[in-house]
Amino acid sequence: MSPFVLRAPSRPVLAALACLLALMLPASRAAAEPGIRILNSLSTSDLALNALTTNRDSLQALTTGPLSSKAFDGDDRLKHQLEHPPALRVMKYLVECALPAGEGVKWTSQAGVTHYFEGSVGLCKEWQYDAPTRECLGYVSACLLARNNAYGVEVPLSMRGEDTRDAKRFNPSGAPVEWSTLFLPCPSSGAYGLTPECGWLGEGVGSCTPGAAVTVAAGAPYDTVACTGKLGEISGDRVLRVCKDPRGCERTDLIAETDHNPCGIAPSVTFTCPGSGSYSLMSAPYNRDALPGSWVWPQATSSSPSAYPAEPFGAYTFREGAFYGNLFDPGLLLAEVILEKDTFKPKLVTKSEFKGYPYNGVHACYSRDWVSGDSHLAARICANTTVSGVSANVCVARTAGPCEPGSTSTRPPRCKVNDGYEVKGDGDFESCQDEIGAFHPEPISIYLSSPCDLVPPSVQKVCTTTCNRLSSCTTKCRPMSPGECLQKYSYTPPSKPPESPQK
Repeated sequence: MSPFVLRAPSRPVLAALACLLALMLPASRAAAEPGIRILNSLSTSDLALNALTTNRDSLQALTTGPLSSKAFDGDDRLKHQLEHPPALRVMKYLVECALPAGEGVKWTSQAGVTHYFEGSVGLCKEWQYDAPTRECLGYVSACLLARNNAYGVEVPLSMRGEDTRDAKRFNPSGAPVEWSTLFLPCPSSGAYGLTPECGWLGEGVGSCTPGAAVTVAAGAPYDTVACTGKLGEISGDRVLRVCKDPRGCERTDLIAETDHNPCGIAPSVTFTCPGSGSYSLMSAPYNRDALPGSWVWPQATSSSPSAYPAEPFGAYTFREGAFYGNLFDPGLLLAEVILEKDTFKPKLVTKSEFKGYPYNGVHACYSRDWVSGDSHLAARICANTTVSGVSANVCVARTAGPCEPGSTSTRPPRCKVNDGYEVKGDGDFESCQDEIGAFHPEPISIYLSSPCDLVPPSVQKVCTTTCNRLSSCTTKCRPMSPGECLQKYSYTPPSKPPESPQK
């Protein structure tokens, strides 16, 4: 089956259907943006195998008492675990996820060095004083998983969810409608063209000279009379919307839009640069029911100074997927890092069931927009790591499949709710299942400003080599557009985890 569906020939009929659909759908607004802003920078290899969260004794201590300085000073199950450098680094993120700002945990090493770990997000405020609840451990687990990064790239992200203990946890303003449905899949089939306020992708922000004419195109001819030349590139059939707001806009606030050019279906539009000297660009499949796979690489031209892209898209609008489960359950741990008593040298011990997944109770699913979601998650949550000379390729969560319907995957969608009921439009997945069908009630959905954020910088480019008759070749490279980053990457994801660690 083709990854995209070409538009049907009868535009008037489809346009009428799209208008009717727009009347039936609730009004949306790009008024606010919910979520918890946080950095994705926790080393995957550190989270995968460390003496704090991959050690049964320390997990038993963590889950039966407070997360406090006193616990790390007086409990032998915790007192020396942070002597393992990966555990020390994981502790920073654990405390940030669990405790609120202004609270923290102090620990002093055998060498007399004191470390202070400060709270930030506060997903488990009660952990300061008492044993954590199941809900606490679910949200902190998802937070740690969301923040892992196998490539050492510091990526800002937005975490979204619904916490029954505190309605404002993920939605500080308390507004019942927080963010437009512009960037979520369309709620029903039959949406086509420029009208639907759903299914859009933030492309980027351009700069221009106020008052100057700017032409933006994606694969359309420079000369629309002779139909020669080409500005930008396109794969499939997509439409463009130009906005004043760097975060995008609804149709009532747009500067310009296009679904074709006089020479064909590639989009091209000319508009006047706004007084701010900048504009944002959004794209969407012409047929919102099409399978993922189409993309645009827009380019802009103007008689006055201009640039595209000049900045990333101005909001966290791309939904990567969701993380859920409990990595703090000592009974579900399949691999342990144990420290020798005197030297604190780490040793890796595994159960016979270990297949490269230390935590048997945590899971991840991906949004429909990834063309190869399983490959994306493998690159996102797996890494090579070494413990005292023993090397293994490990994954910090199990890949459950797509979160929602409409993906290219043959696996069933895992989340029953595509947008949680408490806040309309924030796009949080709820009621998510693992591979065997068990539900997990505390998922956290992850939003990025661009899908390219999680692609290693070294491969965020498309290169073309041309050779002349004398076999002299020239290679030119350009950055990927957000839509291209959703394709199968030009790098190889980590290999399938081995049956057991190999020396």
